[in-house]
Amino acid sequence: MHNHSKAKQKLTLALDESGAVAVYFVLIFSTLCALAGLAIDLGNMVKVKAELQRTADAAALAGAAGLVPYTNPGPNTQTPNWPNGLAKAHTMISNVANKADNLQFSTAEGTVDYGYWLLLPPASYVQPPAGGLPKARPTTAAYEPVPAIQASLSRNVSLYLAPLVGITSPKAVSAQAIAILPEAYNFSTSQVPPIAVGWDTVYDNVGGTVQIDVAEETIKPQSNKGIAGWFNLNGGNNPGSTTAAPLTAGNSTEGTSIYLMPGTMAVLMDYVQANTTVIVPVVQNVENKAWSPIIGFAAFYVDSVSANSMTGHFVNQYFDPSVVPTPAPVTGTIGAVAGTPKLVSP
Repeated sequence: MHNHSKAKQKLTLALDESGAVAVYFVLIFSTLCALAGLAIDLGNMVKVKAELQRTADAAALAGAAGLVPYTNPGPNTQTPNWPNGLAKAHTMISNVANKADNLQFSTAEGTVDYGYWLLLPPASYVQPPAGGLPKARPTTAAYEPVPAIQASLSRNVSLYLAPLVGITSPKAVSAQAIAILPEAYNFSTSQVPPIAVGWDTVYDNVGGTVQIDVAEETIKPQSNKGIAGWFNLNGGNNPGSTTAAPLTAGNSTEGTSIYLMPGTMAVLMDYVQANTTVIVPVVQNVENKAWSPIIGFAAFYVDSVSANSMTGHFVNQYFDPSVVPTPAPVTGTIGAVAGTPKLVSP
């Protein structure tokens, strides 16, 4: 009887698993905590990458906008203002509003490059090339090269709980953006028809200060009406659907001379699209069948388009915010008609 009691006690001890359950609980709890920590760290990495991408996008766009005015203006000789574009991009990176992982970027942080982006690259071409954007403008016009700014940013992100599951810290997070500055008067890139407007249509002189007239208005190209007109670079009555040649602004000797024509041409208005910004040359006077030098450029936001007119408003947008437009004669030049900077991706 006594021996039977001892055997039963040994059997009870062998079946007692309360300690194992505790061990399992600790292991499972530790794993869950580690996974939760990993999720938190990975979430923070995703957030930092988004912040890096936002700053890279802004830097590339600011740099592209800074490429004008061009130097050495003229067909096939114009050079984008690369130093100004690089400076604008770096300034945007170091702006106090731009941070990643709650830390502001230093002036020297990030890499900014410049060169040409091909809108229609050859079949085997990879862009950007491994060596970076080409600095020299490709000579094959069919590739449609446009100036571009590339901004690259990276930052090491500290991981606090991920190392519990064997992930080393810190981890490098990076972002890259490329923005181009299209030439507005290029058929394939933005399909903008050759429309010129008079200075008085764009600007108002308020108390001695020149201001852009941003009121809603309809632009109907009829040069003999003194508002706007079709133009070409060769004279005559047959403007092309678009003007591919670079245009410059300046005084009567520096600005590109364009030939204004009266009447409407609905076929050309087909190239204007609603909800887009059109860059148009400005002349001192819009006259019937006359040559006029371009004295500046203005941005017109198109709300709607009809068969022979566009309705919208001029926007308070300059190619260089430090330059205030004034009536002719205007000194200095703008090397080419530039469109709105936009982001591109390989």
